[in-house]
Amino acid sequence: MLESYKELAQEVIATAQKIGAELVTVSIGCTTSFQIEARNQQIDLLKEACSSGIHLTVCKNQRRSSITSNDLRMETLTPLISSTIKTLSYIGADKFYNLPDPSLQGRASADLKFFDTDFYQANTSEKIKNTLLQEKLTLDLDKRLHTEQAYYSDLISQAVYADSNGFIDGYEKSLFTRGMSAFVEDQSILGQNTARKQTDGWYSCARFYDKLEPLDSISHKTCERLIRKIGAVKPKSQEVPVVFSPEMARSFIGSVVSGMMGENIFRKQSFLLNRLETKIANENLQLRDDPLLAGKLGSRYFDSEGVKAQPLTLIENGIFQNYLLSTYSANKLNMKTNGCAGGSSNIVLEPGKYTEEELIASVKNGLYLTFMSGQGANITTGDYSRGAQGIWIRDGKLAEPVSEFTIASTFLDMLNNITMIACEVDERSSILCPAVKIQKMTVAGT
Repeated sequence: MLESYKELAQEVIATAQKIGAELVTVSIGCTTSFQIEARNQQIDLLKEACSSGIHLTVCKNQRRSSITSNDLRMETLTPLISSTIKTLSYIGADKFYNLPDPSLQGRASADLKFFDTDFYQANTSEKIKNTLLQEKLTLDLDKRLHTEQAYYSDLISQAVYADSNGFIDGYEKSLFTRGMSAFVEDQSILGQNTARKQTDGWYSCARFYDKLEPLDSISHKTCERLIRKIGAVKPKSQEVPVVFSPEMARSFIGSVVSGMMGENIFRKQSFLLNRLETKIANENLQLRDDPLLAGKLGSRYFDSEGVKAQPLTLIENGIFQNYLLSTYSANKLNMKTNGCAGGSSNIVLEPGKYTEEELIASVKNGLYLTFMSGQGANITTGDYSRGAQGIWIRDGKLAEPVSEFTIASTFLDMLNNITMIACEVDERSSILCPAVKIQKMTVAGT
C-alpha cells in the first residue's frame, strides 16, 4: 500500500508542476479500524471501517490553496488540481509560506517499532469474547457496579508525505485499545454532596497487542477508581497543596505545551510570549519533545513537512528553551523550524525520585486530584481554573472523596510550585507524565 501511495504522490506532484504550480505538498493516508462496544453481555456496536484521502497544497507566486479528496483516481484529481491552480490569482500572497530547507528533511535513523506484525492474528470472535469477559470480570468484583461500556478497538494506518523538494517517505502504524467504563448509584446522605450516579473507568492502549494491560488489571482499576468516589463531599474553600494524578498532570502539561506552539506564539495567544531563556518553572522540572522513543504513541521519523525528527529540549532546570516550530511559524517569528509541523510528538516530563505514595504522604492537608472539567485553562492569559474531583489528603493519607469544587491558580505559579515529581510514568498517551505535587493552589468549595 505504501509503495502505491508513493507512486500516486509523485504523479500528483508532477501533474501539478506541469500545470504551473511552483511548490507542491502531498499527504496521503489510509486507516482501517475495528471497534467493539458491549453492555450487559450484549454487543452494542461492532464496526469495521476503512477510510482514505489525499491532501494537496499548491503554491505559485506566494499564493497557495489546498485540495482534499477521498477519491484517489488521477482522472478525478487532475481537473481538481487544474481548477485550484487557476484560482490562485484571486488569493492574497503570503510571503511567509514556503517549503522547509531540503537539508533539514529526511528520515531519522532509528527503529521506532510502531507497527505490530502480528496485527491480524487475533480474530473477531476472540476480540468479542475478551470484551465480554472484560465486563464480567469488572461486575463480579462488586455487585454495586453497573456497566456503561466495555470496549475494544484496533487500527492500522498508512501515511505518505511528499513535496516538490523531492522528499518522499511513509510509514505504517498499529494501535490497540481496550477498556471499561462503569457507574454506581451513590448513597443518599442528608446534607452531603451525594445521591447521584458516579462514573469512572480505566483503559489501556499500545502499539503492540501483547503490550495491552491484562483484562483483570483493567477491571480491578475500574472498580477501585469507582468505589473510592462513593460518598463524595464538597470541600471547604482553602489554599492547599495539590497532588495531580498522572492523568491530571498529563492534562496540565498538555495545556502548557499548547502555549509553546509557534502558531500560538506568533498570534500572541500564549502566556509564554517573549519568555524564551527565562525561568518559568521550578528548577527540578525537565521537559522535552522526543519523537525517537521506540513503541511510544507520539513517535515519528519526520514531521508533517518531512523535517527529520530529533529530540527537542523545552524546559531545562526550569528555563524555557524552545518553541515548537513548523516552517511557517518559524518564518513568522524569524526563526528556524525544529521539526514540529503537525504538533508535538512524545512530550516527556522527566520522572522524579519519589513514588506517588510519597507525594501523598508529604501532604498534611490537601488534595489528590483525579478529575478535571471545564475550559478554564486559558493559555493566552495564563489563568488556570477547572472543575475538579478527587480525594482529600489528611496527615499523608487518602481520606474522603471530594467533588463539585474548582481549583485555581496560574500556569506560571503552578509550574514554579511543582516541588515533587513521581517516578511512575503513565504511557497511555503521547504525553509521558508521572504524578506531580503543586505546593499551593486555591480550592473553592463551600
